[in-house]
Amino acid sequence: MTLLKKVFLLVLLLATPALWQSSLATEPAVEQQATPQQQVIAFYHWYMTNIERLPSANPEDQKTFEKYISQETLNLLNKINNSEDPLDADYYLSAQDYGDNWASEIEVLRESIDGNNAEVDIHLGKANDMEQTLYITLRLEHGAWKIYRVQDRVTDIDLSAWNEPK
Repeated sequence: MTLLKKVFLLVLLLATPALWQSSLATEPAVEQQATPQQQVIAFYHWYMTNIERLPSANPEDQKTFEKYISQETLNLLNKINNSEDPLDADYYLSAQDYGDNWASEIEVLRESIDGNNAEVDIHLGKANDMEQTLYITLRLEHGAWKIYRVQDRVTDIDLSAWNEPK
């Protein structure tokens, strides 16, 4: 075998893994499902960053709520808020007021997954400042974790009473 052929084969062998990597890199990446914890953090960061203008009629905001919140919960909250006795607190915060640092101070205390249900406990705010601890239940809907219920130990807003026929 001539030296030229040997060099050509050596270059071809060395270049092959690089060619494979570049062809694999051009294939579309498979989107990985967010964990319940990731969904909760992403929602609360978005919500607290935009809370001054929410609720809004902006279709993008509606899409964002639908990305993070269970459709059953959205429907129920809409029913409650259009009733004669709407909630007197922000459901997602279980509070009437909030701290300025809640968008940046989100700490996950616990995550538990059991089949298509999950629980994530979070703490909003800094110690010795305005703070809130929330106990969030999520459900797996159409392949994505969605917030189903939000509670705190003080107000414990129970939406199930609204599901009962009157």
